Amino acid sequence: MKPLKLGMVGSGDISNRFFEQAARLEQVAFTATCARHLENAESKARKYGIPRWYDNYITMMDTEELDAVVVTTPHSVHAEVVLAALERGLHVLNEKPMATSLEDCRRMVELAEAKNRIFMSLPYDLNPGMMTAAHYLNEAVLGKITGADVQLNIPGPGRDNWYYNRAVSHGGAILDCLVYPVSRLVSLLGPVQSVAAEVNTLIPKRIVNDGKHVHSDVDDNVTVIAEFAGGQHAVIRTLWGTSFAANHTLIYGRKGTLAVNDSGFPLVIHSPEAPIPDAEQVTWRGIAGCYTPKLLPSESTEADIMSHFVHCLRSGRQPKQSPRMQLHVHEVMFAAYQSAETGRRCALTTTFEHWNAQLEPAIFDTKSEFI
Repeated sequence: MKPLKLGMVGSGDISNRFFEQAARLEQVAFTATCARHLENAESKARKYGIPRWYDNYITMMDTEELDAVVVTTPHSVHAEVVLAALERGLHVLNEKPMATSLEDCRRMVELAEAKNRIFMSLPYDLNPGMMTAAHYLNEAVLGKITGADVQLNIPGPGRDNWYYNRAVSHGGAILDCLVYPVSRLVSLLGPVQSVAAEVNTLIPKRIVNDGKHVHSDVDDNVTVIAEFAGGQHAVIRTLWGTSFAANHTLIYGRKGTLAVNDSGFPLVIHSPEAPIPDAEQVTWRGIAGCYTPKLLPSESTEADIMSHFVHCLRSGRQPKQSPRMQLHVHEVMFAAYQSAETGRRCALTTTFEHWNAQLEPAIFDTKSEFI
């Protein structure tokens, strides 16, 4: 097995999970870190026993014999680092969002394809709850799909740094949080065809950690209605203004409902007409006829982000959540901005080949028979 050498660009807290996940893998090692401030790159390198550190990612890429880089910089820096790595023939794992403009997202995906490089862009949804949910996305359990409701609502980031400064972040809740429910939605149900949205800054004067006052000019209140080709609507919501966090996914069917990460359950299926085999019967949201199935165990190649990325590097296959899928996710997000600005529904132009071959197109057909 060929050893894989990785470089890290970015030294914030989010980088820690990639170092820790990589340490559990055989023949995989970070050999260099990079941050805008050299002392930060050095501190991270010393913490994880990494031999070299840089304050210039071009120098790192041109000096080190790397196979791939992991990009965990602030949002607005993603594109330049990813493009530089791909130009040098390096594979890339990129934190969310892919970039801060759809044009940059397209450039990254197209360059990865032209260079035949692995390009994995987060979020990562291949967890047991989501993968088990995909197993039950069929007419026998749910009937015809009729809609969806996906949310990620939080009080708001507690830090007072670039999150609330549009000049630095280039966006707020859409880029930082809406990316998660959109990714879950299309990962389960496939591409959508159009988007209408309302977006605003609801709380411009915020109190964050330690009682500090912050003036915010980023979007923090977002509601999107995405329409599928069959006419189904999905309501996608993110709000930086709640007293608790909500991060659920509901898929509605004519005969049943599937809920991921809701009300304390990793997965619940409301199936009033028929029991779910090998599942525990529960009450969910005060509703009877609900079941919690056993979660499917994760494949070793999908156990976590780095496991899947390394599997892709060794197999030469793009991630299950492909670059084209994540491009579609980001078109939904940028279309939300456009729709809110123009007051018009925006048709989408991107699509992707859905990874779940078991999802039958007929499940979206609500018009050709009595249901």
